[in-house]
Amino acid sequence: MSTGDITLHFPPPILASGSPRRRQWMEALQIPYEVWKPEVDETPLASEDPVVMVERLARAKAEIVALVNPGRWVIAADTIVAVDHHVLGKPTDTNDAVRMLGLIQGRNHEVHTGLCLRKDGDVHSIVDTAEVFLRPMTEAQARWYVSTGEPMDKAGSYAAQGVAALFIERIEGSFATVMGFPVERFSELCRKLGLLREWLQIP
Repeated sequence: MSTGDITLHFPPPILASGSPRRRQWMEALQIPYEVWKPEVDETPLASEDPVVMVERLARAKAEIVALVNPGRWVIAADTIVAVDHHVLGKPTDTNDAVRMLGLIQGRNHEVHTGLCLRKDGDVHSIVDTAEVFLRPMTEAQARWYVSTGEPMDKAGSYAAQGVAALFIERIEGSFATVMGFPVERFSELCRKLGLLREWLQIP
């Protein structure tokens, strides 16, 4: 895709993600991009730290797409929810979603988003973490929320940018990181690499 009146003199970066939220961020930033969704096994390794895991997965996604797209910048990200250093993935069914909400309601948990920019063998990755505090929820409230359908494809069984915002007490860190795209760290990295000048012609 192209954005605005920008004339492209380069292949646009490839967003290695099927996430609509990450596409929304790219469009909000007016960065031209293409989408290529990689298939990655997201099973945690034995005793793997959540921060290590999320960076590994972001780098793996970038590698898969970069290897078949030489000379192209690839942007990949991965987000996980962790409570007491245990990873909470996407719920398998409604009961699992209610179970996960029971683990994180009334307390804090961490959202880790790994980000990787790669062009051929040039690889740059970071992890950004935000702490989310959920208000106490009764089981009836949790089941009501699950009935909206919103949690069913979300890590940790909630979407901070959706109905779940009604239950969030506060967030310490970047809201964008909780959404799955640490835009502040992304822009910092792009600036260091000179990509904002290349992609957006920012002086």
